[in-house]
Amino acid sequence: MGIPIPYTPPHVSLNRVRVVDLPGIAVDSEVRGQVAYDLLSGKAITRYAREWADPLGLPSIYSQDSAQTRLELPRYVTACLQAPRTEARQAAQAIGRRLGRDLGHILLALHRGDRANREARPDWTAADWDRWARINRVWLGGGMVSDPLGQLILHHARDFLVASGQGDFLRVELSPYQGDVALLGAARYLPPSTHHSVCLDLGQTLVKRACLTVTAGTITRARHYSSLAPEWDELGDTGVPDAACGQQVLDFVVDTIVQTLHESERDGLDAGEDMMLSVAAYVRGGRPLGTGPYAHMGTLAADTQGLLADAVARRTGKTVRAHLIHDGTAAAALYAGVPQSAVITVGTALGIGFPPINDEGLRALSLSQ
Repeated sequence: MGIPIPYTPPHVSLNRVRVVDLPGIAVDSEVRGQVAYDLLSGKAITRYAREWADPLGLPSIYSQDSAQTRLELPRYVTACLQAPRTEARQAAQAIGRRLGRDLGHILLALHRGDRANREARPDWTAADWDRWARINRVWLGGGMVSDPLGQLILHHARDFLVASGQGDFLRVELSPYQGDVALLGAARYLPPSTHHSVCLDLGQTLVKRACLTVTAGTITRARHYSSLAPEWDELGDTGVPDAACGQQVLDFVVDTIVQTLHESERDGLDAGEDMMLSVAAYVRGGRPLGTGPYAHMGTLAADTQGLLADAVARRTGKTVRAHLIHDGTAAAALYAGVPQSAVITVGTALGIGFPPINDEGLRALSLSQ
């Protein structure tokens, strides 16, 4: 393997940041007292879409909390931005404005570190708040902020920051890599000897897949394959990782790896032994942590990476080395060397990563069109 993958501890998560008060600024009633997860995530866009269901013409199927709703509803809202009906366009624009202002409130709460918001996050120390006080550049990535909805969210977030007097210090941008930030960022940790490598972004709603080509140490091509939608409804989220659920998740991940290997071989891309797996879970020592779907795999063995590699070898006869990396940590690698910055991924939940201090040892990125 190349350079070691940095460890991002679970406590840095943004999902539980609560916007209680911003003294001197009128906090939107929809925001006050809410946590970031409820304001800017798949759950948030679902809630707002249901509030605007009539003007959106929202199909009744999306009233159900299901994998289909999580996958399709954000796309439906995005499509409504260009709908022929004025009411649908206006409703979608209102949702984009709401999400953008939510983001602005979250960023301002992080940057200011007001007492009420600190007290609502007792697991954070002064060092955590000091880090956010210094951050002056934030990139957004993930499926929820892909064009054109992402542009709308960005516009209203910037407007809120400007109105608050922080528009010059806090720079917010959309990553040009959009939904591929974690997949491509993870690939930067591939060994320099890599030629072709299977890389996956294991999200809770979608799994993105690609076979990347590395030429003279630079990632030059990404051959994408169709994204897959796992069905996690049966797993639930009890807060306690479970071995039976872990086996179900492991089987799905192995199936996905094997399918991607076969598809890349069909395309004449002979993937090497090393594969990068960005995962929607915090990762320590190659073992997923937390309570999300992928964390269940951590109950099966201390060496989750070895468990995956052995299972793939039994199915394909191919020796592989699977490298797990937290999705926020992966996305942050795209901006290695940029000080006082952060990368926020917006999807089923919020992901966070802080770029390494330099890009020494990371694969360069120069993708051909």
